[in-house]
Amino acid sequence: MTLLRVAQEALANVAKHAGASRAGVTLSYMEDVVSLDVRDDGVGFAPAPANGSGHTSGGFGLIAMRQRVSRLAGELEIESEPGAGTAVSASLPAIPLGPSPQAAGAAEPPHAARAAEPPQATKAEEST
Repeated sequence: MTLLRVAQEALANVAKHAGASRAGVTLSYMEDVVSLDVRDDGVGFAPAPANGSGHTSGGFGLIAMRQRVSRLAGELEIESEPGAGTAVSASLPAIPLGPSPQAAGAAEPPHAARAAEPPQATKAEEST
């Protein structure tokens, strides 16, 4: 849900402020992280100088995005400069769903094993 909200806010910022002709959204899932990137070719902006936390400050929407992501031990990066568009990247740790039945060593269902066996001849077929 957090990445959805970040995407909504980033795209709202593109619509309100960027004057962009193109915007792109990419969602990537790696083994240990899920990343969202929203990029545009708009007017860009000069991010404010880094604050005490080492992050650039920004408008309320950027602050809200950063807070949402940080609550889940994630990172939010904003890259922009006047005339060069903006990129918002959010990364969150992936939460494993647990081992699949095959990885846990579970046996195949009985119907799957039977389907692989050759058919057995019946008594009627044996007598002909």
